[in-house]
Amino acid sequence: AERELDTVMGLSRAKSGTVIVQDPHTGEILAMANRPTFNPNRYGESSQESHRNTAIAGIYEPGSTFKIVTVAGAIEAGLTEPDERIDCQMGSINVFGHTIRDHMPFGILSVSETFQKSSDVCSIKLALRLGNEKFYQYIRAFGFGELTGIELPGEARGLTKPPERWWKASIGAIAMGQEIGVTPLQ
Repeated sequence: AERELDTVMGLSRAKSGTVIVQDPHTGEILAMANRPTFNPNRYGESSQESHRNTAIAGIYEPGSTFKIVTVAGAIEAGLTEPDERIDCQMGSINVFGHTIRDHMPFGILSVSETFQKSSDVCSIKLALRLGNEKFYQYIRAFGFGELTGIELPGEARGLTKPPERWWKASIGAIAMGQEIGVTPLQ
């Protein structure tokens, strides 16, 4: 994992990176690697950032990868099905006075195509069907905002806030992975 992370970081010229290899059947963590790292024999010569296990403590906005939570919540709630066709309004939606655009104009897409095309508009429409409270319940049901229980020190919960602390357009932002913070492990 460390060798591959070093290779990819060299190719992309990234300043930091994290790899987590997990058994999808058991949830067991098979490997975990972070960069930057440090030599424990020269602890004082390294940056504070390199001492942190970013796989469990680094928090970032997940972006489009979070759309799976939005869509899964809508499917679980019986509000859509993977083959439902949704009008993506040529890639633009107004959410409480804020215009959000897809990276390109899409017309009608199936819910499944939402992932393939990464349509913000479709994800937002599904989140609006769920509503703030129900959407938040699904976010929490997926474990966001809570510790995973990994037996390593320093794990962060991520950043979620209850709907009463959302502003009007938050549902649109969260539907596409903004205004929420997750760890790589989450």
